[in-house]
Amino acid sequence: MVSMIDTMIVKSQIYMARISTWKNKISLRLEFGPYLLKVAETKSEVIQCFRLRHEIFCKEMAGRVTNSGLDFDEYDSSCDHLMIIHRSTNEVVGTYRMNYSGTAFKFYTHSEFEISQWLDDQNEPFIELGRACIHSEHRRGAVISLLWRGIVEYMKSFEADKLIGCSSVKVTDSRSAALIFSYFQLTGATNDEIFFPREKYHMKDYLFWMMVFSRGLSPNQMEEAEEKIPSLLKSYIKAGAKVCSYPALDMDFNCIDFMTVLKRSELDEKYAKKFNA
Repeated sequence: MVSMIDTMIVKSQIYMARISTWKNKISLRLEFGPYLLKVAETKSEVIQCFRLRHEIFCKEMAGRVTNSGLDFDEYDSSCDHLMIIHRSTNEVVGTYRMNYSGTAFKFYTHSEFEISQWLDDQNEPFIELGRACIHSEHRRGAVISLLWRGIVEYMKSFEADKLIGCSSVKVTDSRSAALIFSYFQLTGATNDEIFFPREKYHMKDYLFWMMVFSRGLSPNQMEEAEEKIPSLLKSYIKAGAKVCSYPALDMDFNCIDFMTVLKRSELDEKYAKKFNA
Protein backbone atom coordinates (compact mmCIF):
# COMPACT_ATOMS: atom_id res chain seq x y z
CA MET A 1 0.00 0.00 0.00
CA VAL A 2 1.36 3.41 -1.01
CA SER A 3 1.61 5.78 1.95
CA MET A 4 0.62 9.46 1.91
CA ILE A 5 4.28 10.40 2.31
CA ASP A 6 5.24 8.30 -0.71
CA THR A 7 2.47 9.95 -2.74
CA MET A 8 3.69 13.42 -1.73
CA ILE A 9 7.25 12.54 -2.72
CA VAL A 10 6.11 11.33 -6.14
CA LYS A 11 4.07 14.50 -6.67
CA SER A 12 7.04 16.63 -5.66
CA GLN A 13 9.27 14.82 -8.14
CA ILE A 14 6.70 15.39 -10.89
CA TYR A 15 6.40 19.10 -10.12
CA MET A 16 10.16 19.56 -10.05
CA ALA A 17 10.51 17.64 -13.31
CA ARG A 18 8.13 20.12 -14.90
CA ILE A 19 10.29 23.00 -13.66
CA SER A 20 13.21 21.54 -15.64
CA THR A 21 11.35 22.46 -18.86
CA TRP A 22 10.04 25.77 -17.50
CA LYS A 23 10.78 28.97 -19.44
CA ASN A 24 9.97 32.57 -18.57
CA LYS A 25 7.43 34.31 -20.81
CA ILE A 26 8.88 37.82 -20.63
CA SER A 27 11.97 39.61 -19.35
CA LEU A 28 11.59 42.43 -16.86
CA ARG A 29 14.14 44.38 -14.84
CA LEU A 30 13.55 47.34 -12.49
CA GLU A 31 15.86 48.93 -9.93
CA PHE A 32 14.87 50.91 -6.87
CA GLY A 33 17.34 51.92 -4.17
CA PRO A 34 19.11 48.83 -2.85
CA TYR A 35 16.70 46.49 -4.64
CA LEU A 36 16.45 44.87 -8.05
CA LEU A 37 13.19 43.42 -9.34
CA LYS A 38 13.22 41.00 -12.25
CA VAL A 39 11.40 38.05 -13.72
CA ALA A 40 13.25 34.82 -12.93
CA GLU A 41 15.01 33.60 -16.06
CA THR A 42 16.72 30.38 -14.95
CA LYS A 43 15.75 27.28 -13.03
CA SER A 44 18.23 28.29 -10.35
CA GLU A 45 16.45 31.63 -9.85
CA VAL A 46 13.09 29.90 -9.62
CA ILE A 47 14.49 27.57 -6.96
CA GLN A 48 15.62 30.64 -4.97
CA CYS A 49 12.01 31.87 -5.04
CA PHE A 50 10.82 28.47 -3.81
CA ARG A 51 13.35 28.61 -0.99
CA LEU A 52 12.10 32.02 0.19
CA ARG A 53 8.51 30.82 -0.03
CA HIS A 54 9.40 27.85 2.16
CA GLU A 55 10.94 30.20 4.70
CA ILE A 56 7.79 32.33 4.84
CA PHE A 57 4.90 29.97 4.18
CA CYS A 58 6.15 26.73 5.67
CA LYS A 59 8.34 27.83 8.57
CA GLU A 60 6.98 31.24 9.53
CA MET A 61 3.28 30.77 8.80
CA ALA A 62 2.65 27.04 9.17
CA GLY A 63 5.42 26.22 11.63
CA ARG A 64 6.66 23.23 9.68
CA VAL A 65 9.65 22.31 7.55
CA THR A 66 9.70 20.17 4.41
CA ASN A 67 12.54 17.83 3.53
CA SER A 68 13.25 19.75 0.33
CA GLY A 69 13.40 23.17 1.99
CA LEU A 70 11.32 24.44 -0.94
CA ASP A 71 7.70 25.48 -1.43
CA PHE A 72 6.30 24.62 -4.85
CA ASP A 73 3.18 23.10 -6.39
CA GLU A 74 1.55 22.07 -9.64
CA TYR A 75 0.94 25.67 -10.77
CA ASP A 76 4.53 26.89 -10.70
CA SER A 77 5.68 25.30 -13.94
CA SER A 78 3.30 27.41 -16.04
CA CYS A 79 3.95 30.70 -14.22
CA ASP A 80 6.45 33.52 -14.30
CA HIS A 81 8.08 34.40 -11.00
CA LEU A 82 8.81 37.98 -10.00
CA MET A 83 11.78 38.19 -7.65
CA ILE A 84 13.22 41.05 -5.62
CA ILE A 85 16.94 40.87 -4.95
CA HIS A 86 18.75 42.83 -2.25
CA ARG A 87 21.74 43.90 -4.31
CA SER A 88 24.30 44.23 -1.52
CA THR A 89 23.77 40.64 -0.37
CA ASN A 90 22.41 39.16 -3.64
CA GLU A 91 19.66 37.52 -1.59
CA VAL A 92 16.12 37.02 -2.88
CA VAL A 93 13.96 38.92 -0.38
CA GLY A 94 10.63 38.99 -2.21
CA THR A 95 8.76 36.98 -4.80
CA TYR A 96 5.41 36.83 -6.56
CA ARG A 97 3.94 34.20 -8.85
CA MET A 98 2.33 35.46 -12.08
CA ASN A 99 -0.11 33.19 -13.92
CA TYR A 100 -1.16 34.59 -17.32
CA SER A 101 -4.62 33.47 -18.44
CA GLY A 102 -3.51 33.21 -22.07
CA THR A 103 -1.19 30.30 -21.28
CA ALA A 104 -2.65 28.94 -18.02
CA PHE A 105 -4.44 25.62 -17.85
CA LYS A 106 -5.74 26.07 -14.30
CA PHE A 107 -5.76 28.59 -11.50
CA TYR A 108 -4.99 28.29 -7.81
CA THR A 109 -7.88 30.62 -6.95
CA HIS A 110 -10.26 28.12 -8.53
CA SER A 111 -8.98 25.39 -6.22
CA GLU A 112 -10.23 27.34 -3.18
CA PHE A 113 -13.31 29.10 -4.58
CA GLU A 114 -16.12 28.04 -6.88
CA ILE A 115 -15.57 30.46 -9.76
CA SER A 116 -16.16 28.21 -12.78
CA GLN A 117 -18.80 30.47 -14.31
CA TRP A 118 -16.71 33.58 -13.63
CA LEU A 119 -13.77 32.05 -15.49
CA ASP A 120 -16.01 31.09 -18.42
CA ASP A 121 -17.27 34.67 -18.67
CA GLN A 122 -13.81 36.27 -18.99
CA ASN A 123 -13.28 37.68 -22.47
CA GLU A 124 -10.15 39.68 -21.73
CA PRO A 125 -6.75 38.39 -20.56
CA PHE A 126 -6.01 38.55 -16.85
CA ILE A 127 -3.16 37.78 -14.47
CA GLU A 128 -3.55 35.57 -11.42
CA LEU A 129 -1.23 36.66 -8.62
CA GLY A 130 -0.10 34.19 -6.00
CA ARG A 131 2.43 33.12 -3.40
CA ALA A 132 3.40 36.69 -2.52
CA CYS A 133 5.99 36.89 0.21
CA ILE A 134 8.62 39.30 1.50
CA HIS A 135 11.41 38.46 3.90
CA SER A 136 10.64 39.74 7.41
CA GLU A 137 13.65 42.08 7.39
CA HIS A 138 12.48 43.79 4.19
CA ARG A 139 8.75 44.26 4.79
CA ARG A 140 8.57 47.95 4.15
CA GLY A 141 6.80 50.33 1.81
CA ALA A 142 9.65 50.53 -0.68
CA VAL A 143 9.57 46.79 -1.34
CA ILE A 144 5.78 46.70 -1.67
CA SER A 145 5.96 49.65 -4.09
CA LEU A 146 8.57 47.82 -6.14
CA LEU A 147 6.35 44.74 -6.27
CA TRP A 148 3.52 46.96 -7.52
CA ARG A 149 5.74 48.41 -10.23
CA GLY A 150 6.60 44.90 -11.34
CA ILE A 151 2.97 43.81 -11.32
CA VAL A 152 1.91 46.82 -13.39
CA GLU A 153 4.69 46.31 -15.95
CA TYR A 154 3.86 42.62 -16.22
CA MET A 155 0.17 43.45 -16.64
CA LYS A 156 0.96 45.96 -19.39
CA SER A 157 3.14 43.43 -21.23
CA PHE A 158 0.10 41.19 -21.78
CA GLU A 159 -2.46 44.01 -21.95
CA ALA A 160 -4.24 42.26 -19.09
CA ASP A 161 -7.67 43.54 -18.12
CA LYS A 162 -7.54 42.56 -14.44
CA LEU A 163 -5.64 40.95 -11.60
CA ILE A 164 -7.08 38.14 -9.50
CA GLY A 165 -5.75 36.07 -6.64
CA CYS A 166 -6.07 34.77 -3.09
CA SER A 167 -5.10 37.32 -0.44
CA SER A 168 -4.15 35.79 2.90
CA VAL A 169 -4.76 37.01 6.44
CA LYS A 170 -2.95 35.35 9.33
CA VAL A 171 -5.97 34.25 11.39
CA THR A 172 -7.84 30.95 11.57
CA ASP A 173 -10.78 31.55 13.94
CA SER A 174 -14.30 32.20 12.66
CA ARG A 175 -14.81 35.30 14.77
CA SER A 176 -11.79 37.07 13.25
CA ALA A 177 -12.78 35.95 9.75
CA ALA A 178 -16.31 37.31 10.14
CA LEU A 179 -15.00 40.50 11.76
CA ILE A 180 -12.64 41.17 8.84
CA PHE A 181 -15.27 40.42 6.19
CA SER A 182 -17.75 42.71 7.98
CA TYR A 183 -15.07 45.41 8.01
CA PHE A 184 -14.63 44.99 4.25
CA GLN A 185 -18.38 45.33 3.77
CA LEU A 186 -18.63 48.46 5.91
CA THR A 187 -15.70 50.16 4.18
CA GLY A 188 -16.99 49.42 0.66
CA ALA A 189 -14.23 46.96 -0.18
CA THR A 190 -16.49 44.08 -1.21
CA ASN A 191 -17.73 43.32 -4.71
CA ASP A 192 -21.41 43.00 -5.65
CA GLU A 193 -20.88 39.30 -6.42
CA ILE A 194 -19.41 37.24 -3.58
CA PHE A 195 -18.08 33.73 -4.24
CA PHE A 196 -18.18 30.83 -1.81
CA PRO A 197 -15.17 28.78 -0.78
CA ARG A 198 -15.19 25.12 -1.69
CA GLU A 199 -16.41 22.75 1.00
CA LYS A 200 -12.87 21.81 2.04
CA TYR A 201 -12.25 25.44 3.06
CA HIS A 202 -15.49 26.17 4.96
CA MET A 203 -15.24 27.66 8.44
CA LYS A 204 -17.18 26.25 11.37
CA ASP A 205 -19.39 28.84 13.16
CA TYR A 206 -18.65 31.50 10.52
CA LEU A 207 -22.36 32.22 9.91
CA PHE A 208 -22.95 32.60 13.64
CA TRP A 209 -20.30 35.32 13.88
CA MET A 210 -21.61 37.04 10.75
CA MET A 211 -24.98 37.27 12.53
CA VAL A 212 -23.25 38.71 15.61
CA PHE A 213 -21.67 41.46 13.47
CA SER A 214 -24.70 41.98 11.22
CA ARG A 215 -25.70 45.19 13.04
CA GLY A 216 -22.33 46.78 12.45
CA LEU A 217 -19.00 47.10 14.22
CA SER A 218 -17.98 49.29 17.11
CA PRO A 219 -15.02 51.67 16.68
CA ASN A 220 -12.87 49.23 18.68
CA GLN A 221 -13.93 46.34 16.47
CA MET A 222 -13.19 48.35 13.34
CA GLU A 223 -9.73 49.08 14.70
CA GLU A 224 -9.22 45.43 15.65
CA ALA A 225 -10.16 44.28 12.14
CA GLU A 226 -7.87 46.80 10.49
CA GLU A 227 -4.93 45.69 12.61
CA LYS A 228 -5.38 42.09 11.44
CA ILE A 229 -5.23 42.95 7.72
CA PRO A 230 -1.69 42.67 6.27
CA SER A 231 -0.07 45.60 4.47
CA LEU A 232 -0.09 43.92 1.07
CA LEU A 233 -3.84 43.33 1.15
CA LYS A 234 -4.39 46.89 2.35
CA SER A 235 -2.38 48.13 -0.62
CA TYR A 236 -4.56 46.09 -3.02
CA ILE A 237 -7.71 47.63 -1.63
CA LYS A 238 -6.26 51.15 -1.69
CA ALA A 239 -5.37 50.52 -5.34
CA GLY A 240 -8.99 49.69 -6.11
CA ALA A 241 -9.21 45.92 -5.63
CA LYS A 242 -12.45 44.37 -4.41
CA VAL A 243 -12.93 41.44 -2.06
CA CYS A 244 -15.02 38.96 -4.03
CA SER A 245 -15.45 36.03 -1.64
CA TYR A 246 -16.23 34.87 1.82
CA PRO A 247 -13.11 33.70 3.67
CA ALA A 248 -11.63 30.29 2.94
CA LEU A 249 -9.82 28.51 5.78
CA ASP A 250 -6.43 27.27 4.59
CA MET A 251 -5.13 25.02 7.37
CA ASP A 252 -2.04 24.10 5.33
CA PHE A 253 -0.71 27.61 5.98
CA ASN A 254 -2.73 28.58 9.08
CA CYS A 255 -4.55 31.48 7.46
CA ILE A 256 -7.73 32.55 5.74
CA ASP A 257 -7.87 33.59 2.09
CA PHE A 258 -10.08 36.07 0.27
CA MET A 259 -10.45 36.18 -3.49
CA THR A 260 -9.57 39.68 -4.67
CA VAL A 261 -10.02 41.23 -8.11
CA LEU A 262 -8.56 44.47 -9.41
CA LYS A 263 -9.82 45.75 -12.75
CA ARG A 264 -7.44 47.95 -14.69
CA SER A 265 -10.27 50.40 -15.38
CA GLU A 266 -10.86 50.76 -11.63
CA LEU A 267 -7.25 51.28 -10.61
CA ASP A 268 -7.01 54.17 -8.17
CA GLU A 269 -5.89 57.38 -9.89
CA LYS A 270 -2.95 57.90 -7.50
CA TYR A 271 -1.70 54.36 -8.11
CA ALA A 272 -2.21 54.69 -11.85
CA LYS A 273 -0.15 57.89 -11.93
CA LYS A 274 2.51 56.58 -9.54
CA PHE A 275 3.14 53.41 -11.54
CA ASN A 276 2.35 54.79 -15.00
CA ALA A 277 -0.56 52.42 -15.40
